[in-house]
Amino acid sequence: MESEERDLEASLRDQIERRNYAAAASMAERMEEPAERIKELQEAAIKQYITEYRNGPGAMALAQEFQFSDDEIDRLLEAIIEEVRTRGEEKPPWAGKRYDIKTMKYFDIEEWIEHYRRTLKRTGSR
Repeated sequence: MESEERDLEASLRDQIERRNYAAAASMAERMEEPAERIKELQEAAIKQYITEYRNGPGAMALAQEFQFSDDEIDRLLEAIIEEVRTRGEEKPPWAGKRYDIKTMKYFDIEEWIEHYRRTLKRTGSR
């Protein structure tokens, strides 16, 4: 049993190191990690889908699966915008313009968030 727990913990660390936050969040839940730890990983997963992948449907599915409220989604979106604004000229690599297949336009992260904010919030639990 102890060996199995160590293997699970090593696997969780591996998922985090690989930046596979969605899998890490699910694994942490199965391992009955503290709620704060699980929430951190869930937020990291949704943030990654928004910032790095610009995957609105994926972010919406995660928000539903993790049962994020509209307020939690709003707080996460505002934190992303604040991170970009406080970095000044040294913006994160994911902050720049990227092509959005759904609208066929180029959006920077702030524009993307403003465009998809209502959709993301509608998927959260009320």
